[in-house]
Amino acid sequence: MPRALSTRATAATAATAAATPLVRAFSRDLARAGGLLSPDYLASGMSLGEARCLYELGHSDGLEISALAGRLDLDLGYVSRAVSRLAARGLVTKRVAPGDARARSVVVTARGARQLADLDRRANIRLGAWLAAKPRPAVDRLIGGLEALFGPADERIAIRGPRPGTIGHIIARHGEIYADLGYPPVFERYVVQAFNDFVADFAPPRDRIFLAERGGRFAGSIASKGLPDATAQLRFLLVEPDARGHGLGRRLVRAVLDHARRSGERRIVLDTASDLAAARAIYAEHGFRKTASVPDEPFLPRGVASERWELSL
Repeated sequence: MPRALSTRATAATAATAAATPLVRAFSRDLARAGGLLSPDYLASGMSLGEARCLYELGHSDGLEISALAGRLDLDLGYVSRAVSRLAARGLVTKRVAPGDARARSVVVTARGARQLADLDRRANIRLGAWLAAKPRPAVDRLIGGLEALFGPADERIAIRGPRPGTIGHIIARHGEIYADLGYPPVFERYVVQAFNDFVADFAPPRDRIFLAERGGRFAGSIASKGLPDATAQLRFLLVEPDARGHGLGRRLVRAVLDHARRSGERRIVLDTASDLAAARAIYAEHGFRKTASVPDEPFLPRGVASERWELSL
């Protein structure tokens, strides 16, 4: 090995050796502060392993148990038992894939979504108190170090208004993503017509389109349409598969809710489908309730119902 390369390798090894005990000390303190050492995680009645399962399921559109175990790097038998305990509490349920009764994915129920939101709130309170007790310069250096490792949060996912070409791209991605979910070809025509109706009388500032970008690339979308009687309609929620698991769907829904409240809306409605477990969980988490269900719509897969959900603001 050339001397320069050998010197750099030795320096890197020494830096790693010096950092390792610091990282381990940080992880021990973080585990204590976050309540990770208790057999009853955040007084939820769940173990940490069960809470981790619930979190991963709540940030996906359903996972088979083997995929969940792989994502968590946990034993398959352990994860299977944890999921069974979550199901017994009504926090998750199994969904059979259309056309293949053998393929069963686990999805979070509305009750599970509420439990997950409560856990997030409690964890944020605990960790916020832990950080507040630390010297501010040290916290700033910690944030800088984490951003150096993982990238600034605002650069990872940013939400802004649309650019020219955005609407066409959103329509195309709806067609492609929902085709992968087994939706019939007519669904894309339904989206085209829905967007045509949306933009035909587009009237800002009540009407808005929000675009999410991750590293400058399209990551998701959502829109809000003003209706009579101080009512808004949430439309076109979409999150790219590689952007899921970061809470983007929740951020997009919150963007519409915040906009609706600023616009003086008193009610917000949305239409979704009965098989979109992740989206439905987000809606339930934010207080939406299903008010109607219509079966056998031609633009949906067989056995999937169209649903109307509503929220009073």
